[in-house]
Amino acid sequence: MNSKLIVIIMTVLFAAACSDTKNDPSKWTENELNEWFEGKEWRAGWDITPDSSINKRALAIAYFKNPDRLQKAFQYLKTTDLTNAGLGKTALEGESLFASVAEYFPKNKEEVRYESHEKYIDIQYVISGKELMGITTRDKVIVDEDYNEEKDITFFTFDGGDYRLATPANFLVFFPDDMHRPSVSTGDSVLVKKVVIKVMID
Repeated sequence: MNSKLIVIIMTVLFAAACSDTKNDPSKWTENELNEWFEGKEWRAGWDITPDSSINKRALAIAYFKNPDRLQKAFQYLKTTDLTNAGLGKTALEGESLFASVAEYFPKNKEEVRYESHEKYIDIQYVISGKELMGITTRDKVIVDEDYNEEKDITFFTFDGGDYRLATPANFLVFFPDDMHRPSVSTGDSVLVKKVVIKVMID
């Protein structure tokens, strides 16, 4: 095999490897991951700030598996008049993607259990008001109520966790390994209006 042919083969292989890496966030460096996350392309230009608790790599992997579905989710958030949005469920892509809008007064911490989902990713955004959302890992919780496949939810017992303040200025994203405790009161009796986008995992 002559040297020119070897160079051509190596160039093709290198280009293929680079292409695979570009579309495989599991292989990205932290700098590549941060650069993608800080851009607005993945959230369809929606200007609300992603909370620092979001698992960037899990988000990038989910996005590259089904960019159209996540783009559609963020496009809904960007273009919908959420302040005046009606309560209830809105299908965006059948059961694969839908939005649920609710109003409620957040509860005391002891009244709210940690939960997780297996089939869906949660994008949670407080349209008005404020609440705390607890986040922890699977290894720290104890199952309190076994997985309900119909409702796609497992409940857990745990008193700790990292509590994030959710307001109209930020949004949170929860994956199956994110045990979360939403709708916790900040101590003020404030009515919350919130939208949760449910994104089915392929």
